Amino acid sequence: MYRVGIAAVLIISIASHLGRTQSPTAFTKGQTSNLHLTNGQRIMFNRKITEFGANFDTEGAFVCQTPGLYAFTFYALSETGKELWLEMMKNGQLIASIYAYIVNDYGAAGNAAILHLDVGDRVYLKARDNRDQILYGQEHQIYTTLTGELLYADNKIDAVNTHGAVGFSAVMTVNASISDGSTVIYNNVITNVGHPYDTTSGTFTAPLEGTYVFHFHALSHVDKEAWLELFHNDEYVVASYGYVKGYYADSGNSVVLHLKKWDTVKVKARSGSDVRLYGNYDEFYTTFCGALLAPTIHGVGSSHNTLQEVAFSVGLTHNESSAIGPNIVFDRVFTNVGRGFNVNTGVFTASVGGIYAFHYHALTQQGQEIWAELYHNFIYVNSLYAHSPGNYGSGGNSAVLELIAGDTVYLDINHHNSFLFGDRNDIYSTFTGYLFAPNIVSSPTVEGSLIG
Repeated sequence: MYRVGIAAVLIISIASHLGRTQSPTAFTKGQTSNLHLTNGQRIMFNRKITEFGANFDTEGAFVCQTPGLYAFTFYALSETGKELWLEMMKNGQLIASIYAYIVNDYGAAGNAAILHLDVGDRVYLKARDNRDQILYGQEHQIYTTLTGELLYADNKIDAVNTHGAVGFSAVMTVNASISDGSTVIYNNVITNVGHPYDTTSGTFTAPLEGTYVFHFHALSHVDKEAWLELFHNDEYVVASYGYVKGYYADSGNSVVLHLKKWDTVKVKARSGSDVRLYGNYDEFYTTFCGALLAPTIHGVGSSHNTLQEVAFSVGLTHNESSAIGPNIVFDRVFTNVGRGFNVNTGVFTASVGGIYAFHYHALTQQGQEIWAELYHNFIYVNSLYAHSPGNYGSGGNSAVLELIAGDTVYLDINHHNSFLFGDRNDIYSTFTGYLFAPNIVSSPTVEGSLIG
């Protein structure tokens, strides 16, 4: 089992990436009604879930005011029997695509990217050109979202934090057929700050010890599986799976890991399976991205004020359903820095006030459905839905939220009949969160307490 165990170290807070004098930039937008999109139309979200220091133009694009390294995630759900085909753009450049279609059912898909932005750069979602589609949304049923957060401002290198940012985004622009369980090669690099990703081997190598976040997504060929697994060095961590009979299938997952210097992270095809991944020069569905959240500096003592780093990432190793309980109780711990996540209840409790990012994914039991809802205290945030008739369905979503100390965040499956798949060596359902901007104004701090 993954657990963080660091003795006698100084942990630079995730927030030192921003610097305490730098106002945070973060947002989550959602859609609370059905939305009909036509040829290349941009999405104008109608619900502001969270917004700090984020500027948007009249066409719905996020406009960068603070240059630096940003993380973006987006998810969507089509109306039943309708096609879903969206693209995330930076200025006029394609960054990532999503596609879903299921006959007589809702189609779900998502993707992610790490981007370096300069002042005036624009990031937005649009419909695929020459495509007509309807996105599903209702009040208290928010599946279509766009989330962005500033991880590291360009001008925030100081005496404590001299390494700079580390982040990458890579995509597959060609088709791939992998039947031997080998590493997926993402041939086109969009972002490679710090040069941690190698396009020849498909491997991310940590340039320094610290806490990192990773996202990976894929689209299968028609009637084929998108079955991928993420490895830390040679150890299996999590997986993603997608299959829709007679059509393309989306899959994805996220995780936060503590890496030592020169540790590697890679995505492999499932061994023993005929994995067929779709890629094209103007369609980026199969992606791999990651970024440093907080570096680790070994030593004892500090003259700074203390501030706890907070990050967790957990997975499900057993089947679970809404009949068992209202909350998903994850039992595999990858990271729990600050011990904010309770494995007995499935609830995260904030020990530090500030802005947090949350990511969640789930895979259904065969032929079943999942409705999972993210809650902040007792307040609904957004949802995921997944169903693939006769097969396993996958879905995900994300949000940034402002919490005060003592606030709780959890996933609820009590309002619908939901059936999640999990096994000891098959972890698809995950829940991840981390603090990236605490509610404090001072110089960057470090802390020297033991983390077990």
